[in-house]
Amino acid sequence: MQSDQDAAHDLGEKPAIDLPPPAAPQAASEAPEPALEPAPEPALEPSIDELLAECERSSAGGRHLDGVAQAEAVLARAGATLLQQAQARGILALHRLRLGDYEASVHQGLLALDFLNGTDDLLRQSKVHCTLTLAYSDTGLYEPALRHALAALETARGSGSALAEFWALSRSSMVHEGMGEAERGLELGRQALALARTIDDPEASFVGLNNLGDSLLELAQAQKAQNAQAQNSQPQNSQAQNAQMSLNQALLLVREAVAVAHAQRHNFYESIARTNLVSILIELGEHEEAREQAGRSRRLAKAHGFRSLEENNDAQLAEVARAEGDIDGATAMMNAQLLVAALDDDPALHIKLQQALFEMHKECGRFEQALEHVEILHALILKRTTDTAGIQSQMLINTLGIEQARHDAERSQLDAARLRIRADDLDVQANTDPLTRLPNRRALDRRLPRLMGRSRDTRQSICVAMIDMDHFKRVNDEHGHATGDQVLNAMAGLLRAVTRDSDMAVRVGGEEFLLVFADTSLECAEQACERLLSSVRGHHWEALAPGLACTVSVGLAELAPGETVAGWLARADAALYQAKDSGRDQLVTGAVLSAV
Repeated sequence: MQSDQDAAHDLGEKPAIDLPPPAAPQAASEAPEPALEPAPEPALEPSIDELLAECERSSAGGRHLDGVAQAEAVLARAGATLLQQAQARGILALHRLRLGDYEASVHQGLLALDFLNGTDDLLRQSKVHCTLTLAYSDTGLYEPALRHALAALETARGSGSALAEFWALSRSSMVHEGMGEAERGLELGRQALALARTIDDPEASFVGLNNLGDSLLELAQAQKAQNAQAQNSQPQNSQAQNAQMSLNQALLLVREAVAVAHAQRHNFYESIARTNLVSILIELGEHEEAREQAGRSRRLAKAHGFRSLEENNDAQLAEVARAEGDIDGATAMMNAQLLVAALDDDPALHIKLQQALFEMHKECGRFEQALEHVEILHALILKRTTDTAGIQSQMLINTLGIEQARHDAERSQLDAARLRIRADDLDVQANTDPLTRLPNRRALDRRLPRLMGRSRDTRQSICVAMIDMDHFKRVNDEHGHATGDQVLNAMAGLLRAVTRDSDMAVRVGGEEFLLVFADTSLECAEQACERLLSSVRGHHWEALAPGLACTVSVGLAELAPGETVAGWLARADAALYQAKDSGRDQLVTGAVLSAV
């Protein structure tokens, strides 16, 4: 299939530099004073973004060796961000693909997606998916190719880019055709062309026209083959008509592709389209125009160094001679091409020539020569199959390796998250009373110094209330420890009701609790404690046990300047005992210490 692909560039050696002969040495006395010349300024190293932009331009211009060097230079930079590395890998994947290094292309593309999939850059994701689609489909790995084609289409549509959607549709069409789903491939190709006609992009227009025309040509050839094998006259007529219709449609599309490429002065695309046009004309029996178009395409390819296309055009000229019945002429032309063409660089063309020579010698009864070519043909097919299988296996190994590394990283992240959650759970358990779910004394010891420090910094009052349930032993004795536990839980709820997020309610132990009122004056703390006394006194305790009634005693103290934690809590505790001694169910405020 002649589709959108880049030209191969011949690499020449760097010419030698002729140096002038050295001058005769001068005597020391005759030596001139050395001239003082300013030191040359060091060349500024391009920035990472400039390298990335140049790498993109190299891709558009078909300079893939340059593009590889530029992308690898970005990856070698110490200051490259993860995003810039992903961008470089995405472009490098395309350059490697165009150079035929499928393993490296897949490796770099998957690494690029590892980062890009975690971003909202859907457009770049779609481009990388398109590259991977080509890499996998070109090596016959259609299952992963299809996955990436679908991902390319989804991300393209998510990005809102019609051009990205066109390329994704075009790649999807190629994958389905490679899988033998010709009708689905044609449908996607028509969708791609319809979209290309709405976009002001000459390349998309050309690719949409040329690829759909080439797909229709392949369909027509398949229909002709089916027609030749059919025995019933009705299917023969039907298949022949279908093949003719497909060829007529292909002819119109590829003629338009030639016109688009010619108008844009895109010599490579024009040469591709004219090559496809020749194949269609041969199928239609238009031998004179086929020869003319093959000649034009060959001259264009030769003038611009498109060596592979030029050799394909030579093979097409031989095919025209064969189609006209000049078997000897076609055989001579193909034999000559076997001697001069760089067929190691184009296995498909080599196989095509050997296949044609085998068929022509067999047709003419030259069975010895036919046998020679069929043996070479089988060896070439076996080598290509073996090479392809090797590439496929290595690509799959690399793909599995990258996916395993990704899974390992994800598992490590999950393990780390589980450890963090477990550590948090253990920390909560260590600092939480298991019965009431209030903070415990350990949590108080950790948090209280911070609250006191904040109070000193903001010069706001902070108060602490020591709370003890009155006659709690009687509750346990008369109603049982289970009821006692329910009372403590209910008490925790009442404490939460009178505290804010900035405050702290703590179960100190047994039936004793503590409240810390942050940024609260002594007067406001007293009001909160009175509300607590009232809420405890009025709580519907009988719901827990018949005849049950509970009250609490509270000792309150405001932190004095320079006072220690122990001294402050001791004053609150002393006030609590005073409340107990004074008859319980009341609040006593500890004496305020004088500033030192």
